[in-house]
Amino acid sequence: MAQPSQAQTDPGKTPAEVLRSKIEAGAFDVFLCHSNRDKPQVRKIALDLKAQGILPWLDEWELRPGLPWQDALEQQIDSVKTAAVFVGGEGVGPWQHQELAAFLRKFVEQRSPVIPVLLPDAPKEPDLPLFLDGMTWVDFRDSDPDPMERLLWGITGQHGGFTPSAPIPRQTVNPPPEPANPNYFPPPPPTASNLAQTLIGSWQVQIINPFGIVGQMMLQILNNGFFSGQLPTPMGMGTMEGQWQVTAMEQLTLQGRQTLGFQAMPYMTIVQFSQTGPYQMRGMTSAGEQTIWQKVS
Repeated sequence: MAQPSQAQTDPGKTPAEVLRSKIEAGAFDVFLCHSNRDKPQVRKIALDLKAQGILPWLDEWELRPGLPWQDALEQQIDSVKTAAVFVGGEGVGPWQHQELAAFLRKFVEQRSPVIPVLLPDAPKEPDLPLFLDGMTWVDFRDSDPDPMERLLWGITGQHGGFTPSAPIPRQTVNPPPEPANPNYFPPPPPTASNLAQTLIGSWQVQIINPFGIVGQMMLQILNNGFFSGQLPTPMGMGTMEGQWQVTAMEQLTLQGRQTLGFQAMPYMTIVQFSQTGPYQMRGMTSAGEQTIWQKVS
């Protein structure tokens, strides 16, 4: 039987805090089984899950180059709570069949959920493996009922909508004074689409951590979904690179790796913006750091 996720047992934590504790513990909620052709769609769903405090296992994020992928995969098959099997326009990929067989054995022995997930381009009558064909699927070809809510239900076992914790609070660094004009109304908050357009470019980001220490990062947000950055540290210049996304909650998610010298490690941060503009923005990271963004190009 599936165990309750940490997001369910820590209702007072923000999704970012829940996610960070899971990353530190290596406690994955769901294994994402997919074909290479469907990776862009699966990656987007994975980022949406992270925004909800759910930690997915995705091969390109977790398989370290230079090491046997079979060993890492077998280790996760033995420990992950749930599996989601994605089916796109070309059906089930050849490598998925090997992974499915292992998860099927686990499902039979431990009653761990294995969730068929139909992607938006899945055929009208998808050709599913026999054991998946008998299971209730999640259908991203239809918006009603909400497929993400159904996927979260399958992963966590929690029905009736999923609210893992309070949203990341919006905080302001040196908030502007009240406008003198009584007829002034502040502009509406940005939507995810126009915030994403605003973010594209090169930024100088000032970082103020809870201890008052200030750092400065150069960050480049590209319109192809990738980012790169540089952050001076006492041990030298650190570099970050990976993928970015703006979620429906108006949060910027940066996911990739950080390199310092010959050492590489996973990198992830979530920024909740409190003020946005074409040339300057302010926000709070999932680690509680205040950030001031100044556009340089």
